Amino acid sequence: MGLHAHSLLDSKAIANGAAASAAARSGGSSSSSSDSSRKASAASSKGSSGSGAGESSIAPAYLPFWVFDAEFSAEARACLGYRDEKTKEVVWKEQSDPMQLSSRAAAAGDREAMQVYASYQHVREVGSGAAGAGLPGRARPLSQAEAEAGAVGGVALTEPAMRQGLAWALAVRALTSEQVVEAEARIKAATGATDLKEVHVALQLHSRSARLVFLPAYIAVYVYGTRYKQGTSGVILPQVFTVAIGGTVAGRVLAPQHVSPTKASLGTGGLVGGLGLMSGDFSGWLPPLLGLEPLLPQLGAVEAITLAALAASGAGMWAHQRPATQRSHHVAQQVRADYEFYKQYDRHETFGSGAGVNAAAGAKDPEKAARGSGGNEEYMLWLWADADWRRWEHDEPWNWVEEERKKWAEDLWRKQALRRLERQRYVAKMEAEAARRVVEEEAEERRERMYGSSARFSHHRPRDHGRGAGGDDDGEEGVGYSSSGRRRGRSDFLGYYRVLGLQDAEAVSSDDIKQAFKQQALLLHPDKHVGAADEAQRTVLVQFQKLQIAYDTLKDSEKRRLYDRGQFME
Repeated sequence: MGLHAHSLLDSKAIANGAAASAAARSGGSSSSSSDSSRKASAASSKGSSGSGAGESSIAPAYLPFWVFDAEFSAEARACLGYRDEKTKEVVWKEQSDPMQLSSRAAAAGDREAMQVYASYQHVREVGSGAAGAGLPGRARPLSQAEAEAGAVGGVALTEPAMRQGLAWALAVRALTSEQVVEAEARIKAATGATDLKEVHVALQLHSRSARLVFLPAYIAVYVYGTRYKQGTSGVILPQVFTVAIGGTVAGRVLAPQHVSPTKASLGTGGLVGGLGLMSGDFSGWLPPLLGLEPLLPQLGAVEAITLAALAASGAGMWAHQRPATQRSHHVAQQVRADYEFYKQYDRHETFGSGAGVNAAAGAKDPEKAARGSGGNEEYMLWLWADADWRRWEHDEPWNWVEEERKKWAEDLWRKQALRRLERQRYVAKMEAEAARRVVEEEAEERRERMYGSSARFSHHRPRDHGRGAGGDDDGEEGVGYSSSGRRRGRSDFLGYYRVLGLQDAEAVSSDDIKQAFKQQALLLHPDKHVGAADEAQRTVLVQFQKLQIAYDTLKDSEKRRLYDRGQFME
C-alpha cells in the first residue's frame, strides 16, 4: 500500500489558494487565473454574503481517501410482486432462485463508491466534493520529503483518522447499494414482475487491495444563522457550515442551500408591487378597449405598496424559517427510515428468515440454512449495518463534532463484528438443536415401525424431546415435567412465552397471558424511555414490538394451540 497525492494542484494554484485564504480571513478579496481558484473565490464571496455574521474563510487542502480495488461476485434475490390489471391488487411471492449479477467482477478504485473519505473533520458530503471518477488513477506517489513534511507545496495533508477496516465497511455498503439498483432492473426484466420489495444483494469477495490517496479541494467555512447545542435546552450557538470545492478543473461544489431573508423580502416585494401597479394600469384601459366592463378594481399606488409590504414580510419570514423547516423534514425522514427498518427486520426475524425460524428446515437442508427460508442470514446483518451507518451519516449533521462521530463510528464497527459473531453462534446452536430433534424423530419412527404404537410406548412421543405438543386433544393439561424434572409438552421455539415472562409457568391461562402482557407493556412502552440514550430507546422499541407480536399470537386460542406444538407459521 503506497501513499499518493494528487498532482493537479500546481505551485501557482496552491499559491493563489493560499493568498485567497489569507485575503478571506482579513476581509479582502483575491482573484486568480486558474479555474479552481476562480471557483474558490466565488464560493468565498457567496459564503460572506450569505452569512450575515461572523468571519468566512477558505483554504486549499488535501483530503485523505481510502481507495479500494476489489474483485467480487454478486447474486440477488427479492420478493416479486405481480399486479392484477383488473383488481389492481399485487400478489407477492418469493423468488425461487437467486439471480447471478456478476462473477469475479472488478470494482476499481476509480469508481466513487470505492473512494471513502478517511477523516471525521467534516460531514461526509464534504468528501464527495473532492472525490470523482478517475481521479485516484491520476495521482502520483509522494516524495520522501513530502511524506516527512506532511505537506505538498505548502498545503498540509489532512490526517487520515479513519481505520482501513472501517472504511472498507463503508465501501461495501456503497458498492452493495449500486448492485441493488442494478438488481432491481435485471430482476424485473427477467421475471416480468411489476413490483419488487426486500431486494437483497449478497457479495462474495475474492480479492481486495487498498491505498491512501490525497485529493485536492478548497474548504470554505462560514457562519449562517444559529442552532441549539445538542443535548442541551436553550443553549444557542452560531451555525457553522462547510463548503467543499473540488480542486480540479472538473471539480464539484457541494454547499447547503440558503435563502437570504433580506433578498427574499426585497425581491418578492418588488415583484408584487410592480405587478400591482401594472395590473392597475391594465385594468384601467384594456377592458374599455375590448368593449368590456372592468374585471378588477383599479389599484392605486397605496394598495400596490401595501400588497408589496405584505408579500415582502411573508417572504422574509419564510426565508428565515426555511433552515428550521429543512431540519424538521430531515428528522422526519430519519424517523420514517428507522420505522421501516424495525418493521422489516422484525418481520424477517420472527416470520421469514430469522435463525430461530430457519433452524429446523436447515437441519435437513444445509444450503437452505445458510440462506434462510426465502431470505438470508447475511440479509439480517446487512439490514442492521445499513441502518447503523445511515444514522451515523445523517443523524443531525448540523451538530457534527469530529471526536464524537469518530467514537460513534468505531463503536458501530466493533458492534457489527460482535453482532456477526454472536449471530453465527446462535445459528449454530439452533441448527444443532434442530438436528438433535430430527435424529430423535427418526429414531421414534423406526421404533414405531418395529414395535408399533403399543400401550407400553403410548406416552413416548416426540414432544417429550422438546419438539412441541402432541395431538389435537392436547391442551394446557398436557404441559408437565418428565421423571428427570425437565418441563415438556409446550414448544416455545419463537420465545413468545419467554417475552411474556411465562417460560417457567407449568400451566398458562388466557388471563395469565393478559396479565403478563400488561406488566411487560408497562415496563417496555417507548413512552417510559423518552429520556434514555438513542441506542437504549431503539432496543426497547424492538422489545416492545416483539411483546406485541407474542401477545397477538398467544391470546388467540387456535394460534396458541399451533404454537404450543411448534407448528405455528404466520
